[in-house]
Amino acid sequence: MPLLFILSSCLVFLGLIMGLGLPLAAGLPLRADEKICAGAALALIAIYLFALVDYWGALPPLVFQLLPLAALAGFALRWRPCLAILRDPPAQHMLGAYLGVAGWLLGFLALVRNYSGGGWALDWIDHYARSLFFLQHWSVPTLILGNDPLPSRPPLANLVTSAFLALTDSACPWFQIFTTLLGSLAFLPGWLFAKRFGHGSLRAVTLFTVLFMLNPSVIENGTFAWTKLITVFFVLSGFYFLLQGMEITSRGRLVLGFLLLAAAFLAHYSAGPYLVALIPAYFWWRRWQWRTQAFGSDTAACALAGAALLATWFIWAIANYGVHGAFLTNTSVAESTVHSWASFAQEKSFNLFSTLIPHPFRAVDYGFIAQTSRLGFARDYIFLLYQVNLPLMFGSFGGAALLWLLGQAWHEDKRDSALLPWTFWAWFTGCTIVLGTAANGGIDHWGVAHLCLQSLLVLGLAFLAAHFDELPRLLRAAFVIGLMVDFILGVGLQFYFENLHHSRVSFMHDAGRTLAATYGLCTEMNLEAKYLNRLEFVGDWPIARPLLVASLACLLGLVLVQLCRARRKALS
Repeated sequence: MPLLFILSSCLVFLGLIMGLGLPLAAGLPLRADEKICAGAALALIAIYLFALVDYWGALPPLVFQLLPLAALAGFALRWRPCLAILRDPPAQHMLGAYLGVAGWLLGFLALVRNYSGGGWALDWIDHYARSLFFLQHWSVPTLILGNDPLPSRPPLANLVTSAFLALTDSACPWFQIFTTLLGSLAFLPGWLFAKRFGHGSLRAVTLFTVLFMLNPSVIENGTFAWTKLITVFFVLSGFYFLLQGMEITSRGRLVLGFLLLAAAFLAHYSAGPYLVALIPAYFWWRRWQWRTQAFGSDTAACALAGAALLATWFIWAIANYGVHGAFLTNTSVAESTVHSWASFAQEKSFNLFSTLIPHPFRAVDYGFIAQTSRLGFARDYIFLLYQVNLPLMFGSFGGAALLWLLGQAWHEDKRDSALLPWTFWAWFTGCTIVLGTAANGGIDHWGVAHLCLQSLLVLGLAFLAAHFDELPRLLRAAFVIGLMVDFILGVGLQFYFENLHHSRVSFMHDAGRTLAATYGLCTEMNLEAKYLNRLEFVGDWPIARPLLVASLACLLGLVLVQLCRARRKALS
């Protein structure tokens, strides 16, 4: 029965995404695999708008049945171009790899009985409450968890999730499943960038699939019920089409790019640094066309598309919560400790330093993760390396390998490289790193890479996959060994602790204090939120865990076999 619930949820998700998205994208002048990515993004925007109108109008739950009907109608009306997309071999490769990645993340989600790791606590129940806010039409003054007004976080992902819950079940396990499926979409633009960087190489995209599946940060963010990876999906999709539009001066791609970047901002405010970096880059790229009519009309169309989508939320938020409530209740503002320009510079420079330098090389207070379990302390210690430190987000040797490849490409000045022009990429990466760390409100002694820099992670993994064969043999071997170490320490250890069973009865009878001392305060906080709200997780369903782990191992084995085949094909 649990497997049936998961499969039915996947069918609902894929049916809506493909049924709504492919007809919308079929007429776009894009490759088939690009249409799948663009279609998924357009489908999510359509679902967001539908769910928002449902909340505004306090419509009955039955109205959500119009979504699958619209998907069926769209596919019926445009079945020929939709089938042409699905029959395209590169699109089939992408879809097959995506289904494997989605199944991989859902498999690890099924191991989670309690969220834990570092300082991650309560964000998951905050997002669940927000989805219920829209689904159950809570009143405007209602505070999320009795504390935060609704506009303290943007609504797109929560509204989309509420639509899927309306079609299935509003219980927490379904919320977890749909949140993970939404996050898994970040794989699609990563695939497109790996293909771009690798000049269409099948080996590049297959290796990217492996790196995506084994990366601790990706797996942890994909199974923690929040909105980081769906934001990555919109950021990288918008960035991809914006790059294409600037290279060939295509108004359609430019408008699509800015529309998706606006959607990213509505998914999570961590998309802000990418918008700030890309808007000046767009004007600078087309500086020779500033006085032309084409530039003015292109820019107006892009601005109109992005502003119109943002207005759907912010005009309503201002009308109901005021300017302060709509813009100044986010944690980046509310938790800021800045009182002068000097303290601002000190705070932001320290966050940048802590994000770039791993905590073992700095003075930090490990009392934050104090616990009697030595293995639990090791898990939190490692968690705070892979999650919040930018170089180690790529793995123990991934950051070094990426820096070596970037240095080689710059030194050799490859004119056919996907990285050129260097001025653009230097601005983009530098600006997003600086602004991404500055976006954190207050001082963080561990690092803040997990807040805004996940898109750079997926982009870097795509570049690593495309240029992996250019690494020196020794560094390549260290990278492969590092992948195995990262998976054991960053994934195996993490999900071992998230799979531990803590009885509701024993916890509610004062065992929570013992749990906090044994496994840390954040573990206790997450369990308390789960049990006090009488919630069930996917990991609580009666799933045969040995069989599940064996299935995950087989799935990884199939991807590795495909990687070997791609390598042999490339060498032949």
